[in-house]
Amino acid sequence: MAESEENVTPKEGKMKKWKKWAIAVGAVACALALFGLGWLGMWLSLGKNTRALLWAVKTAENNYYQDITEDDIYGGFFDSFTDTLDPYSGYYPKKEYGEVLDRNAGKSAGYGFSVYEEGSTAHPFLYSVTGNSPAERAGLRNGMYIFAIGESEETLKAASKEGITALLDGAEGPVVFRCGYARDGSDAKNYTFEYAEYRVSYCLYRDMGGSYRFDPTDLSKKIDLGDPLAGADMDTAYIRFDRFYGTAPEEFAACLALMKERGRKNLIIDLRGNGGGYLDDFCEIASHLLKDAEEERPVVAKARYRDGGEYIYRAPRNDYDKYFSEESEVYVIANESTASASECLIGALVSYGTLPYDHIFLRANGGKARTYGKGIMQSTYTDSAGNALKLTVAELFWPNGTSIHGKGVTEADGAIPLSGGTIFVEEDGILREVLGVVSQTVG
Repeated sequence: MAESEENVTPKEGKMKKWKKWAIAVGAVACALALFGLGWLGMWLSLGKNTRALLWAVKTAENNYYQDITEDDIYGGFFDSFTDTLDPYSGYYPKKEYGEVLDRNAGKSAGYGFSVYEEGSTAHPFLYSVTGNSPAERAGLRNGMYIFAIGESEETLKAASKEGITALLDGAEGPVVFRCGYARDGSDAKNYTFEYAEYRVSYCLYRDMGGSYRFDPTDLSKKIDLGDPLAGADMDTAYIRFDRFYGTAPEEFAACLALMKERGRKNLIIDLRGNGGGYLDDFCEIASHLLKDAEEERPVVAKARYRDGGEYIYRAPRNDYDKYFSEESEVYVIANESTASASECLIGALVSYGTLPYDHIFLRANGGKARTYGKGIMQSTYTDSAGNALKLTVAELFWPNGTSIHGKGVTEADGAIPLSGGTIFVEEDGILREVLGVVSQTVG
């Protein structure tokens, strides 16, 4: 028969309670000891500089004569840390990293242009106008001079770079710019636009019949910008790529479909100023341009890591024949700011016979004609709090094994150097010269 609780003597009850307390205290002590040993082991595993840094931070938090936060302290440390890495690596707090992701997704807000001023007596001009921005939708274009600005046509006054900044900072509604290409203002018109959120368009299609973009929010919508490509023949299309972000791959495919619909068989791809972007976007874009590729998913780049390991980037498809014929010719225009994924695209086209070197046109700048020469890639690591560290992790190689890091594509490779300045819609001397070469080559 089992002994009941009532049969336990008072002395035996006290002994059992004491044992329970002893076991509980022992368990807590063991847990604390294990925690202490774990913490000590972790502390000892840290390098001496890391231990010194943590000690210095804690000491400053406890003893500095003014209140000081971790953000105050570590902000400077992270800046110093990333300064020891290459220019392509960096640390991003959660909020800033979220802004980077939004920007790379094509989300933007503002007016959508940048201004350059040549001198104190010259008119400022539009250095760049972002695709699908309020400024572009209003009719502003790269290279236009800005003669007058105001909040209305009645309040227009002479424009300066400082005046433009002040106007936009204080504007609560639409602004008016009087702009034109002619330096004397003879072709100037008034353009009205205002601050807005918008999705960036990264591809611009042009041919002798007109100029078009596709709405990033609805790629079935074609935006007619006018601006026919003067000097182009009836067989040639032109696509300008700004970056490999947002809806760039889908826009490029839509531009190729438009090229085919309009009966153009030759293509000029303009990568001037394109600093690259996501490698996945590059793979998607390259899938339409690999002339001699035989695989369904051709290799378009290889990444080689510090330990010698490799990662193979492949195009998701191989549909060159969908847009081009055997007689088609592809050309590329590039400059010293063409970098990274843009150079990978050039490499894939060279490797698969789409792009002979003498079909690459480079802007000669300061006696040198080359692309930037960034043949490395970055990966981004995030912590549980959402902060991010972008690090250069591998060197990139073309499918044919070429690395252009630190060298770029140059005249010595067989590319054609051309003299020219800023990219303008109406005054683009390099594009005009390329169009002349293309017409003679395919004519």
